[in-house]
Amino acid sequence: MPSIKERGLTVDAERLRESVADWSAALAAVSDLPSSVRQDVVDALELARRFNAEVVRPMALQIDRQSLDDPSYIPRDLIRQAGEWGLFTLWLPTLFGGKGWNFLSLYAFLEEVASACVGVSAMIGVHYMGVATLTASWNLRLAARVFGDVCAGERRGEPCLLSLALNEALAGTDTAETQLLPHASLLTQAVAQPDGSYVLSGRKTYISNGHVSSWHMVVAYEDLSQPADTMVVLAVRADSPGVRCGELIDKVGQKACVASELVFEQCRVPAECVAIDRQRAKGLKRAYRDIAQTLLDYVLSCTRAGVGAFAAGTARGVCEAARDYAARKVLPAGRLIEQQWAQTTLAEMSKNASLARQAYLESALANGMGGLFRMMFFRPLYWADKLAPASVWRFAARRVLQSPDATQWFQQRFLDAQPREWQNLISGLASMAKFAGSDLAMANANLALDLTGADGLRHELGIEKRLRDAKVLQLYEGTDQLNRVNLFKCRVRQDPSVRVFVRESEVWGVADPAMRWPQAKGDAWLDVAQGFADAQLPALKGVAALDHMHGLGWANLCGEREWGAQGQPVDALCRVLEALSGVDPSAAAAVYGSAAAHLALSAAQPSLDEQSLMQDLAGEWLAWPACHDIHDQLWPAVDAQGYLRGQVDMLLLGTHARWAVLPVQGRDQGMQLAVVDLNHPAVIRGEPIRTLGLPHCGINDVEFGGVPCTLLGGQGASLFRRLSAELAPAVMAMQCGLSRASLRDAIAHAASRQQGGGSLLGWGEVRRILSGMQERLSSMQGLLWAALSGGSSGQDAHYSALHVGRLAVALTVDGVQIMGAQGYSSASMQAQRMKDARQLQCLLGGAAWRSQWLLERV
Repeated sequence: MPSIKERGLTVDAERLRESVADWSAALAAVSDLPSSVRQDVVDALELARRFNAEVVRPMALQIDRQSLDDPSYIPRDLIRQAGEWGLFTLWLPTLFGGKGWNFLSLYAFLEEVASACVGVSAMIGVHYMGVATLTASWNLRLAARVFGDVCAGERRGEPCLLSLALNEALAGTDTAETQLLPHASLLTQAVAQPDGSYVLSGRKTYISNGHVSSWHMVVAYEDLSQPADTMVVLAVRADSPGVRCGELIDKVGQKACVASELVFEQCRVPAECVAIDRQRAKGLKRAYRDIAQTLLDYVLSCTRAGVGAFAAGTARGVCEAARDYAARKVLPAGRLIEQQWAQTTLAEMSKNASLARQAYLESALANGMGGLFRMMFFRPLYWADKLAPASVWRFAARRVLQSPDATQWFQQRFLDAQPREWQNLISGLASMAKFAGSDLAMANANLALDLTGADGLRHELGIEKRLRDAKVLQLYEGTDQLNRVNLFKCRVRQDPSVRVFVRESEVWGVADPAMRWPQAKGDAWLDVAQGFADAQLPALKGVAALDHMHGLGWANLCGEREWGAQGQPVDALCRVLEALSGVDPSAAAAVYGSAAAHLALSAAQPSLDEQSLMQDLAGEWLAWPACHDIHDQLWPAVDAQGYLRGQVDMLLLGTHARWAVLPVQGRDQGMQLAVVDLNHPAVIRGEPIRTLGLPHCGINDVEFGGVPCTLLGGQGASLFRRLSAELAPAVMAMQCGLSRASLRDAIAHAASRQQGGGSLLGWGEVRRILSGMQERLSSMQGLLWAALSGGSSGQDAHYSALHVGRLAVALTVDGVQIMGAQGYSSASMQAQRMKDARQLQCLLGGAAWRSQWLLERV
């Protein structure tokens, strides 16, 4: 095997390998970094835990709720409190007036805060993303001015934040890679003036902290036809003439960190606010395109490691929340945390959180040894900054900060002489930390929802919030797909001539996502439902949609004809639900809930004395539990006098319907079916509750304080098990309709979105995702057809429904991923479908719980 020197590597590459940093940055850092760095991390963790206890945990859900109710809400009180804690200056070097904490401790701080709320962590971390961008230019005079403003703002009690304005609406991830920049659809141009200033015009979008920042670090281009060779980084004051905030983007998650559109209209940026451009890089030897890529790599290596820290905190926080829920959740079989399957699920989540931490720490430590902030760990400078009085340190350094020669020396050292091996190492590890961490955080959020069942869908538990937060992590700082390619480029490929970020042929066919039903007598129902869904449902929501569907006879589609209902089989119901779900799954869930209640009445085989009640109910919307597995909760009980007492959580149509059909504990402790008048004075109807998805189907909690009811059937738990098997195709139909719409929109977006010089369909990874979505949809349709044709029934239908639910969740998650940054906008239908698919999984009971209890004998 050839030795290192026989391979002809550079001296820097030898040092890189000899220090084993490319094998393990964490191991190399044991000797390379000052020993007191560990104490700095301990101090940062203690500070974060106090900040969480006093500020974040009391505010996190409230901020999220306010932002959901009012998309224009900006949590300024939170920003003020963070400023009072000194969090915007703690990690600025003492040289510039900050507290001088090292950046490794910042990552630990961000993870800890993210365990309580990743949106708050992002709000703080994004400020240091702006700090990193200015630092990466090594313009010391400008850094002294901007960082001085940040410190002065803290002293006045007026937080001064920085933002990074890199993203553009039509460019997407092209802005992060100089190889892609020539093909990007760019709009932000900086026109050079004779006095060294620039006139800035254009728009930036999805800019975190845009509405609350005092300075924007703007990446623009002198020549839009040659952006990689003319990139310029400008520090723009938010109150400068020609700068304004545009739309406040309503994100699906991380509400505490606002995302903004920034508009620049002939904004003049003075020469002293230019961080770097071609003129200021004239003394450097490398091509300016390479300088630009080095700067981008410096910044993104810091920020992607930061996303890894956000992800590790999210993964750990959702694990802790699920553990606490399991400890207090009492089921008919005992405490949830004492169930072995729950214990192994929690163990898996703990493993994921630990792996996410290891990934970002590896990246952060590499940054400390050979990345942007390695100068901060140069021992003489580190100890001088740490031990010298701040006033003495700043006085001694004042002349250096104002010297153009000092700026040039730092730029030559860090931009011109950065070894390619180190640049590849830090960039590749950062991409790995970003996509590995975000995938693990998303996996933990899904496991937590499996563990908590329907309860996890409720906003007040905080689990569904963490799912929304985690999805955003997979989309910003470059999608996970771009980061995978970057890891390949930097760390996997051995031959530099292997091309990356290259579009492929677009001649590949794209499958038609249309639903193909077997020919059956229910086709007329499909035609009516599809016409209504396409032409009228988009304009109807809530009560208006219910009224219209009631007129079509869909409130009692499956009731008995002899009572006055439609008497249609489940396959007709499936055709209606599939069509509705492609437009509004909330409307489909309402029809499903009422149909389930009517089917339950039929299955209970009412006596002749109860026929008049059945006729009264035949034309009504009926409320039904949104999660009706009898193991999922302690159901209301009928007392000795025949009155119903207790509470039902999450009742479909509970805010609209007059009558509810419920599983209850009879006087003999067996499960029975009860019909209850929700207008009775002893019924307390809760307000509509906010859940992860299905926002328009009137879900609420209902409490019964001694309510007369009609008990039907004596078949016990077997009735509900058989009913679930009969309803399984209906749930599968809704998942198919929703998934069909998700794939259809993903294909349309990929065909129309320009990226890298053509549509997204020219990227092999995009086609792989679309092909996977089509594969899942085809499998789902096959399972639905089998269920409708009698090929799967009883327990098999349950397992088919479990599988279809998992496929739909995976498909809609990919549908969001195809959208890129647009996917984390609340206005995106793909984001809503992802949430709806997760909630539809629970209609027959929590997925993980059902998979356990299907093995029980009934």
